[in-house]
Amino acid sequence: MGIRRTNSGRLASASGVAAKTVASWAEFLAANRLMVLFSMVFLAGAVLGVVIYAMSDSAIARELGTILEVRAVIGGFKDGVTALFSSSFSTILLLALLFLCGLSACGAPFAAVVPLFFGMGLGLTEAYYSAIGIKGYIACALLIVPHYLIAAIALLYGSMESIRMSLLLSRQLLPEGGMGGLWQDFKMYCVRFLVYLMLAFASGVVDILTRLIFGSLLLK
Repeated sequence: MGIRRTNSGRLASASGVAAKTVASWAEFLAANRLMVLFSMVFLAGAVLGVVIYAMSDSAIARELGTILEVRAVIGGFKDGVTALFSSSFSTILLLALLFLCGLSACGAPFAAVVPLFFGMGLGLTEAYYSAIGIKGYIACALLIVPHYLIAAIALLYGSMESIRMSLLLSRQLLPEGGMGGLWQDFKMYCVRFLVYLMLAFASGVVDILTRLIFGSLLLK
């Protein structure tokens, strides 16, 4: 009888823990649904990039290779700075686009496309290096994924912030929406994008460091 009660208590305790875990996950997803949505869009873009590369013929694959190939950083300080600017340029350009989209009442749909576009770039690059073999997989793990993830974080948060600001502006145009009162939101908008810009720069630094450390072993 005592064993039955003990087992019942354990089952009740386990079910209670499971219920709390499910509830906490549901609460997290509800609070971060936009982040989860954009992460899924980013991953969908990566899968789409892999599919596009896989369906490309050899001529197109070679042309893509000239664009996607990552080269080792050689030379002095000047070459390092040039490589850093080149690495960060695409992320900074997309952040600038997101910033401008947020300042438009119609910019939300365009901001939602940016994670998909960036994910396609990651997917194409991973597919290109994975086609090389085991050395390509190692190159992806050490040289591609680390700085891409940092840049992706900046762009995902930038997309959410851009849509938030765009929706605030669009509400101003509604009949019941009061005009004005967005100055504090705009200042916070600029500060957050400054942080995202710093993340974009950090992704470039990580890219250059990994190429300096592993480039001579994995890159041409």
